[in-house]
Amino acid sequence: MSSGYPSGETLPAPRAIDIARWATIVATCSVMVSPPLANAAMAVMLIGLLASGQAGVRLRQACTQPLGIATLLLISVIGVAMLWGDAPWRDRWAAFWSWRKLWMIPVALALFGPLYWKRRLAVAYVAVCGVAMIASFVLVAIEGRLPTMYELALSGSLLRNHSAQSMAFATAAFVALWLAADPHWRRAWRLLAAALAALFVLNMAFITPGRSGFLALAVMLAVLAAFSLRSRRMALAVLVLAAILAGAIALSPLARDRINLAINEWNNASTQTYKTSMGMRAVIYGNTLELVRARPWFGTGTGGYAAAYAAQIDGKYGEDWRAVPTVDPHSQYLFFLAEQGIFGLLTFLGFIAAALADRGDSTRARIIAVGMLLGWCATSLVSSHFKTFSEGHLLTFFLGAMLARPVTAPLPRARLSPS
Repeated sequence: MSSGYPSGETLPAPRAIDIARWATIVATCSVMVSPPLANAAMAVMLIGLLASGQAGVRLRQACTQPLGIATLLLISVIGVAMLWGDAPWRDRWAAFWSWRKLWMIPVALALFGPLYWKRRLAVAYVAVCGVAMIASFVLVAIEGRLPTMYELALSGSLLRNHSAQSMAFATAAFVALWLAADPHWRRAWRLLAAALAALFVLNMAFITPGRSGFLALAVMLAVLAAFSLRSRRMALAVLVLAAILAGAIALSPLARDRINLAINEWNNASTQTYKTSMGMRAVIYGNTLELVRARPWFGTGTGGYAAAYAAQIDGKYGEDWRAVPTVDPHSQYLFFLAEQGIFGLLTFLGFIAAALADRGDSTRARIIAVGMLLGWCATSLVSSHFKTFSEGHLLTFFLGAMLARPVTAPLPRARLSPS
């Protein structure tokens, strides 16, 4: 069957690259909604990059910038850590495969050099989250009441769950405010972006009160304020949004209850007779630290945490809820300490440092990368947001895209500089 192009050629390089870019945007916007759709989009993204005939040149450049080097090093350490430990090889490979989200960073670095593609990604993401946010307001208006915590945990969010939705909306508020400061946008569009940012915050406070989202957004706003010290208008916008966030949390019984509940669960973990979100974490942290002390330098090996934790608590708590095994210590830093030891944790911290130091294309797109990364660093003290499917992919796509640099090496079939 003829392809319609010259012999030996499939898609013209520019078209194939643009298909890969659009597929990346679809994947980024769908990871919080539908993993199957996100996986399909990632497949198209990779096929488009390979079909372009430029994959080698683009990926080589991506892997020579600081974030690309640090990503490859982190993947290598996770892979090497499969060589030790007692877990079956099936579990080791499954654990290594779960980190495939890191592989998206070099691909995004290879594709999103042009600034206008970064803007397209930002606009598309805010638009998709905006539809979900408005729909959730409409659903609450139809019901005539705010959802209970039980309803939120069961099915009260339009995205994957209320925790993922809070992280998604926190990111959307941050990106919307970033767009509102874009000097290339018309005033009307900038005002719309600022209004959407405020609506995302109100939704987080009254409808989607995920604690992780509050913390992530607070960090992102601090980063945006730090980058906006020379712009009085932008600094004022950040302060206004921060005031809206603080005021909304103070006025929302649901948000206050969630925060107070977390504090009480943590403080009463030793006396509680039933499993709670923060009480469970307090118990898991203690047992995980015992595992770390037993194997401090290299850990249990990639994929070895679940079996090691089960052995650690075997017979320790009897029939109590504390005897329930886990595959995740609910702290990304503890996870690296437990599975790859101090060696792995230092590599992970080096990855973060390299990403923060990477200036990308020296445009304002770097603000999104730094803000999201530090937001994830904060929430990952009590979660594993770098590793989870939705939050992990969301971060890696934005990191790669916003820190991507224009291709400067000669490209096959065309010598394009800022592509």
